[in-house]
Amino acid sequence: MKNLNFNSIIDDLISSKDFKFDMKDMLEKMLNQVMKKERSFVIEQDDNNKANGFYNRSLNSGLGKLNLTVPRDRNSKFRPFLLPEPYQRNEESYSNLVNSLFLNSYSPNKIKSVLKTLNLPYSDNEINELKNELLDASKEFKSRELPEKVVCIYIDAYHCDIKDITDNKIKQGVIYTVLGIDLNGKKEVYGFYPYIGHENKGTWISIFNNLIERKLSKPMLIISDDFSGIKNAIKTLFPKSDHQLCYVHLQRNIKKNMGRNDAAIFNEKLTAFRINQDDFSATVSNFEALCDNFKEKYPTFIKHILERKNNYFAFLNYPKPIRKHIYTTNPVENFNSKLEITRYNSGGFFHSFEHIDLAIFILIKKISNNKWSKILPHFRMAEYEINQLFNKMFIGDLID
Repeated sequence: MKNLNFNSIIDDLISSKDFKFDMKDMLEKMLNQVMKKERSFVIEQDDNNKANGFYNRSLNSGLGKLNLTVPRDRNSKFRPFLLPEPYQRNEESYSNLVNSLFLNSYSPNKIKSVLKTLNLPYSDNEINELKNELLDASKEFKSRELPEKVVCIYIDAYHCDIKDITDNKIKQGVIYTVLGIDLNGKKEVYGFYPYIGHENKGTWISIFNNLIERKLSKPMLIISDDFSGIKNAIKTLFPKSDHQLCYVHLQRNIKKNMGRNDAAIFNEKLTAFRINQDDFSATVSNFEALCDNFKEKYPTFIKHILERKNNYFAFLNYPKPIRKHIYTTNPVENFNSKLEITRYNSGGFFHSFEHIDLAIFILIKKISNNKWSKILPHFRMAEYEINQLFNKMFIGDLID
């Protein structure tokens, strides 16, 4: 006997307008009842939890859009099994919707235009729901627990214009990004901190305390530019950690503060130090000798960089395979360059702190699922040396 094509039969049945309406109505009622019963099972397992009303949600199906009444619980633990995971309704629609949300600064008309082009049946409520889901996920990301022990953290300041919603004025602001690599060679963004104004010691104390509160207490190396107040903040809160000042920024500052020929000679020597030198103490001595040749001509600048000599060459105290990755803040600057594209596409400024949170969270997720999904091979190669150095630095706090 020939096999029946049940899919074809079902398609023929639901093609009838009357039948489709009846089936749709019956399916909505059935699913609502299933979700309500499912919530009761969850609540029965937790004496501290209770039912907390419902919210409306649509779900696409072969019968068209189903209008569902989704149960809530007080502890926000319940999610019906039949609903797709957040942000997973449709990969293409999600990507385009998310792009429009942050690139167009949440403009409802522009978002609707994207959805219309994609022929996606999102309602205004669904757009707001997705936006809120992403913002909630961003808050969880920013407060998540961090690894206690890490090889290094990179810190950079991205200067930009931010709209202050308290007075609707566009002001100069800065976003500090902290990117880290743990003892296993995993790269992640550990935090991002937008401010209106400029950095000071209080800013760094606040940022570092946030990292400590989230369990990150033993960074071996902190890599940054020569920000005002950061050196003292590191000494106060991470006294056993090394501090590497960005080598690339040093060479840029030399170009700014010395004549062209002198800067070329000085930077050529610095490049040779970085590539050819292995010993920290010997390299610092060579740096001092190099500075002596220019201190009469540029006394203030030479005094400034000599006071920071140990911070320029801290990377030499680390295993050779990872040195080229830790002498500069380039990794976090590359991340911020992607943020610059978002700012440009948003009209030249960020429209709120909420806009910043959403844009950065989406950017992090995109990179984490692709480029940063694998362990860094150079850090894996030096894993034994790194762990030995960690034990030496944090004596009394040995790795378990």
